[in-house]
Amino acid sequence: MQKDEIHTIRFAAIVCLVCSMGLAGVHGTLKGKQEYNKRIDQQVNVLKALFPEFTPEGEELSMEERDAYFTQGDLPKSWIPKYFDQYVVKEDVSLPKGKTSLLYKLERDGKVLAYAFPAEGKGLWSTIHSYVGLQPDLATVRGVTFFDHGETPGLGGEASKPWFQRNFRGKKLWMDGEPVKLQVAKGEAEPATETNVDGISGATITGNGIERFVNDTFRAYNETVFQELRAPQE
Repeated sequence: MQKDEIHTIRFAAIVCLVCSMGLAGVHGTLKGKQEYNKRIDQQVNVLKALFPEFTPEGEELSMEERDAYFTQGDLPKSWIPKYFDQYVVKEDVSLPKGKTSLLYKLERDGKVLAYAFPAEGKGLWSTIHSYVGLQPDLATVRGVTFFDHGETPGLGGEASKPWFQRNFRGKKLWMDGEPVKLQVAKGEAEPATETNVDGISGATITGNGIERFVNDTFRAYNETVFQELRAPQE
């Protein structure tokens, strides 16, 4: 092997080593920030489902302010850790067939104001992730958020938009001591009932997927977690 070739190989090896060390350093520096941003994003989605009615300092919010913060997504980032530190309790829970998951509680002055559970399932093109918030009655939807999916922009992608998520508020998953089926319409729900949700025109498969996994997940929680929570009240 010629001397010039040896020098070339040596130079290339040194460049590769330096670049690798540089990339490793950048990755190490950004990893902590990426994990922090991921945690904050997850907490924001939980708060959207819990739909609090007060600031971390205790001041009451109007419906317009609550909507802006927890549906429009204008919640000040400085508030997010305060909410979780002071008011949100996360619990590991057991579901049927040996599965485990999480339950979030919004608590204030020793009183549970809301519950939220994670749910996910297939839409048209992707898995849709969500949190579903319930009133203390464990029957009425308090808030909901759909996120981290690859549905078609302008169609199924509208699931992430505030206008669609508002449609779930006040709808029922439990009536007269039994779970009921929440139904997502193809457009405007007719007739309007406590279990019919206005859907997204042209995104039937996405709506069907959301309908299916929200109902299925609620029923799974209801078989174990919610039945136990209701028991002392019955």
